[in-house]
Amino acid sequence: MELPNPGYVVFIDEAGDPGIKSSPSVPAWTEWFTLGAVVVAAHREPEVRGWIEEMRNVTRSRQKPDLHYRNLSLSNKRRVARMLASKGVRLFALASHKANMRGHRSAALGRMSPDQYYNWCLRFLLERVTAWCARRAKQDHVSPVIKIVFSERGGHRYPDLVGYLKKLEYQARAGTLTLKARHIVPGVLVPELCEVRPHTSVAGLQLADIVASAFFQAANSALPTHELSPARLLSERMAKEGRSRVHANFGLTLLPLPHQGTIPAAERAIFEFYGYDFSAR
Repeated sequence: MELPNPGYVVFIDEAGDPGIKSSPSVPAWTEWFTLGAVVVAAHREPEVRGWIEEMRNVTRSRQKPDLHYRNLSLSNKRRVARMLASKGVRLFALASHKANMRGHRSAALGRMSPDQYYNWCLRFLLERVTAWCARRAKQDHVSPVIKIVFSERGGHRYPDLVGYLKKLEYQARAGTLTLKARHIVPGVLVPELCEVRPHTSVAGLQLADIVASAFFQAANSALPTHELSPARLLSERMAKEGRSRVHANFGLTLLPLPHQGTIPAAERAIFEFYGYDFSAR
């Protein structure tokens, strides 16, 4: 099978732990799990390494071969967020409040394992990413097909993940998805173009780490490093949905969905900034 040439490259990283098992020993700061995605036009992918080098120079992060957001000072977190927001990218984030998922049983999966929970969150993210790429490709006059580069997570079964993506793509084409409000856009996601790479060796994954980590710290009021400003600084490049031009439930997606539960008032500020209205929940 000859694989199509992608029009876009999508880098995906996460912050937090996808484990949802309840335990008295689980600290409050682990209640969130976030995914960050950075979409780059395929012809601009070679520029990404230079962007990271600029960030490392500005933040004087030359001791290690990669840029790791959580090791930066707050002032440098703000700097790299501003720099990322100035680049030719589109950004997506998903934030899941795990307390609402403990004890949740999927009709198809039963009680979710960490891998299944990660894949479940990824599905919501990719529904929005593929919708944006399908629409933007018409404007850019390029193929809507995406290549996805995942940051390698220890212990994750990536063959199962690729199998899950193949299943979603097939169901989207066949119209047999269980959740029908959104779907993976057929013809955009090609599971065979998925790659799993170490964070340290791929500049695009270090950009995705900025997104995932900024929203993890913005949502998580129990963190000593809780801070809204870097996530807010990314707003210029956060995706908006179609003619509605809103970030909420597209560029930034919050789980649980409104009918599934809510989140503590102390942790709503970043979502309100991006357009979520909690008075309707």
